[in-house]
Amino acid sequence: MQNKTIKEGAITNAFSAKNIGSSGLRLKNSFIKSATFEGMYSDGIPNQQLIDHHVALAKGGVGMTTVSYGAVSADARTFDTQMYVNDESLKALKVLAQKVHEAGSKVSIQLTHCGYFSKNKKATKILAPSKLFNAYGALSGLAYSQAMTESDMEHIIDDFVKAAINLRSIGFDAVEIHMGHGYLLSQFLSPLTNKRDDVYGGNVINRSRFPLRLVAKVISAVGLDFPVLVKLNLHDGFKKGFSLNDCIHVSKELEKIGCSAIVLSGGFTSKTPFYLMRGKVPLKGMIKNASSIAEKLTMALFGPLIIKAYPFKANFFLAQAIKVRQAVGLDLVYLGGVDSKQGIEKILEAGFNFIALARPLIHDPAFLNKINQGLIEKSLCNRCNECIVEMDREGIKCVLDSAG
Repeated sequence: MQNKTIKEGAITNAFSAKNIGSSGLRLKNSFIKSATFEGMYSDGIPNQQLIDHHVALAKGGVGMTTVSYGAVSADARTFDTQMYVNDESLKALKVLAQKVHEAGSKVSIQLTHCGYFSKNKKATKILAPSKLFNAYGALSGLAYSQAMTESDMEHIIDDFVKAAINLRSIGFDAVEIHMGHGYLLSQFLSPLTNKRDDVYGGNVINRSRFPLRLVAKVISAVGLDFPVLVKLNLHDGFKKGFSLNDCIHVSKELEKIGCSAIVLSGGFTSKTPFYLMRGKVPLKGMIKNASSIAEKLTMALFGPLIIKAYPFKANFFLAQAIKVRQAVGLDLVYLGGVDSKQGIEKILEAGFNFIALARPLIHDPAFLNKINQGLIEKSLCNRCNECIVEMDREGIKCVLDSAG
């Protein structure tokens, strides 16, 4: 009976209002829609489909929804039709923020730079911590990155700062700086991609120097009353990459500089993309979506060899995330395999104030409302990952019947 009382208290607490860090931003509950690339843009500008998508999530019960991949400049895009933060996109994003607020939730946006993971032919130059072979962009003629200079670093910091200030000015409630998944800041953190022999390479103190300076500059620019979250890998998902011990070190440093919360994630897009997503690899759809015959052939011949599948299990990052929870005091957002009332209870009982999730909400935007009302115990998402294929077609969506 006592254990049941604890669990009932945990799920009740999940749907109670709480602040993120010391910023003063109060969410109506513990739940954040994780940034998941939507593909809902017209010539790089957010369209009505994107607005409707996030409004549905707000109405469905999330405390805050996160718009994915807000590239901080034209060069920061992974491909040349992707959205980046400029005057035109800000007009559409302002409407999105207003509509999400009207639907009763808060809204954030993920700010990022692709680094060498790019097939953006319009980029003036492809930058990374080091000169790196770019398999993703090689078929587009972008085979190698340039190693960043101090001047490049300052320019990119300015891009992040300007984007955050502009988003605050149009009504966004927070920003999430992407330091995971193998994009630029993650490329600095990972020994796989950071081969520098100066103060920005080598041990984790040096590898984290530039990312931490960037986050500190953004926090200073927007003020402590505007939350700056950071998405950070627990692990890259391969040996000799960014490790759990590295994550703990960087988390402690983020706490020192006033980061509002860390969203704990994992995986490296160019090497271990399904370390994060788990479940099936929808290879047929991915081949069909490839942008050229050469890319289709490469995916068909080598896809099964280079895209490793990871079995899904509920709360698959929890054991790693608990190690970080034990090391730092700031708010941590748990992410990874959240799909049931029971799973939510376990996460909260482990000391996490906030929970990020995506696929159960893509399957059914009302998932959280239904959990809260006792209508369901578990998501019907089967982790087929066909939603990943859909995001490169007409926008991310579930191919299953959300009611059945």
